Amino acid sequence: MMNRRVFLTSLATGTLLVGGGAVGFHLHLSSRNGAKRLLTYQSLGEALQEIEQLKKVAPQISLEGQWSLYQHLLHCTQSIQFSIQGFPSQKSPIFQQTLGKLAFNKFLSQGYMRHNRNEPIPDAPELVSSGDIQTAFDGLIQSIHAFDTHAGSLQPHFAYGQLSKNDYAKAHAMHLADHFAVMVY
Repeated sequence: MMNRRVFLTSLATGTLLVGGGAVGFHLHLSSRNGAKRLLTYQSLGEALQEIEQLKKVAPQISLEGQWSLYQHLLHCTQSIQFSIQGFPSQKSPIFQQTLGKLAFNKFLSQGYMRHNRNEPIPDAPELVSSGDIQTAFDGLIQSIHAFDTHAGSLQPHFAYGQLSKNDYAKAHAMHLADHFAVMVY
């Protein structure tokens, strides 16, 4: 069991590693975490502008990490769709109300997210490594528009728990920025 001082120090330095469930939940709170570009988006509209640019240069994009461009796009699409439809599985309510909330608030306060970009959403359908890139970009764009126009309630995030639409939009924008940060062209 980690004592309070070690826990708080690890939060301050961004070295907290939290295990949970079948897939570890890694928090890279302050490092670049392998990012090739430092990106932040204030809105999903800013992310959409980047997506349109990435679509144009897709064949020239090089990536850092284990996932293909196609997998990154599918993963980001899944995340947005799951906020509307529901995530396949959830961390415990205790996790969501403590470590999940702590991580989300840290991301909000620093204005960006760092996470393991090669880790699938727990229990989500497997991400195939290749497919039509333009279709994957279009699917991501469609999921953002579906989120923007969604008038009903949103489903709890698997790690952060219940979020307002505004907080979910921020979470999605930060998530997209973190994935796009490994893409250079």
